[in-house]
Amino acid sequence: MKARVFNIMQYVNHPETGEPLLNEDAIKVALNHKTIKQWAYVLHDKDVYSEKDEMDDTNHKQGDVKHPHWHIVLNCTQQVEIQTIAKWFGIAENFVDVPKGSGAGKFLDCVEYLTHESVKQQELGKHRYNDGEVIASEGFDWRAKLDKRKENKMKYGKDLDDKQQMMYDVLYLGKTLRQCMKQDELLYMECFEKLQKLRLQYISHQRPPKTRLNYYVTGKGGVGKGLISRALARSMYSQHDDDEDIFFEVGAKGAPFEGYDGQPVIIWNDRRAIDLLAELNGRGNVFNVFDTHPTKQRQNVKFSSICLCNTVNIVNSVQDYVEFLEGLAGGYTDKNGEEHKAEDKGQSYRRFPFIVPLHTEDFDLLLNKGFVEETGNYEEYIEHKRLIGNMQKINSICGSNEALARELEAKTVRPIIEQHTKVAEKFEHKTQDEDAIREMFKDYGTQRTEPVQTTLNDFMKVDDTSDVPFE
Repeated sequence: MKARVFNIMQYVNHPETGEPLLNEDAIKVALNHKTIKQWAYVLHDKDVYSEKDEMDDTNHKQGDVKHPHWHIVLNCTQQVEIQTIAKWFGIAENFVDVPKGSGAGKFLDCVEYLTHESVKQQELGKHRYNDGEVIASEGFDWRAKLDKRKENKMKYGKDLDDKQQMMYDVLYLGKTLRQCMKQDELLYMECFEKLQKLRLQYISHQRPPKTRLNYYVTGKGGVGKGLISRALARSMYSQHDDDEDIFFEVGAKGAPFEGYDGQPVIIWNDRRAIDLLAELNGRGNVFNVFDTHPTKQRQNVKFSSICLCNTVNIVNSVQDYVEFLEGLAGGYTDKNGEEHKAEDKGQSYRRFPFIVPLHTEDFDLLLNKGFVEETGNYEEYIEHKRLIGNMQKINSICGSNEALARELEAKTVRPIIEQHTKVAEKFEHKTQDEDAIREMFKDYGTQRTEPVQTTLNDFMKVDDTSDVPFE
């Protein structure tokens, strides 16, 4: 019979004749075989016979000390015959046992037995051996493994091996692919394709954000459109240290979301209106992707699809913002030669509440008035002009001092982030006064007798203490 995990029990000396059977030197020689990946052993010399032992064999008197014996646990790199294991240790085959069960758990079950620490063994009245009496292979921290297993049993409800744990964490707990790679590069490499599919499933089961805020950054070449896009993303999610956890930069045309890993910000570099219409397969999907109150919409990736869960889109381009926005709503001819008529340009204006025109030494921030004030005037803006800052200059002067560059970038975009926070808080606002909400909608379902206009601002003011003012 072949197996990978073995449990050995052998007496130091024969219980009846006193003949030497197995000593520690022989054990150490046997454990030198390279096929044995991990091992642990202990000398049980303080065990006593129980009442049950005496009932099973009258020669064993309750309370008498048992003859000293070794317990040895082996975890091999490949399957090995029982006869081979017995030969290595110089013992009879009947002293080599193959534990029942499957997976990594059975090896740790055998290791746990070495100290008699389990509830079952303690209830039987067995001696509890100290951790220091257990000898283990180099690098095998058996105590840490047992503690981790207890933790995992509480977390997962059962024993899982390292691969199963990683897959579970990705599918159900939201662990990212980068976190998997950082945790265990070899394991990540071994099951990358499966992890990638599970990550797509996790992302696609997430609800879209209640509000998705979109930016359009415009300016001539060389003024730092990409730099300020990344600086904005970092400042919005400053709790993350790594860019890969913050933003995803859209890839080549034709596969825009390939590699998207659930980042909260998506950056679209150098995209004109016609580019978005082409790579997102038409205006309908463009308006879906940039909807400020999105619904669950699947987007194609290679051999699969994904639902975007980002809270922010940042598009940058040399195209003037009026030309860009009206281009999204205007007439165009698609790649199949089909002509599409122009639509209400308010559809595109209201989808981009933040416009950031860059100049050589400063930049502007335009807040769409119709969006932030719910007035319906989507072509009017609240203007914050001549904000001093040049991202290219910051990066050029700071050179390799990345920490200083990040500090100055955050300082530069702070006015934008302040306005972003106000808008986000306003649209995330919820009144907790259910009676006030019921009162507001008391006439719903009845026939209107006179014209009444209720705006979102009226709803936001149900709780005056949490209303967010705009400057």
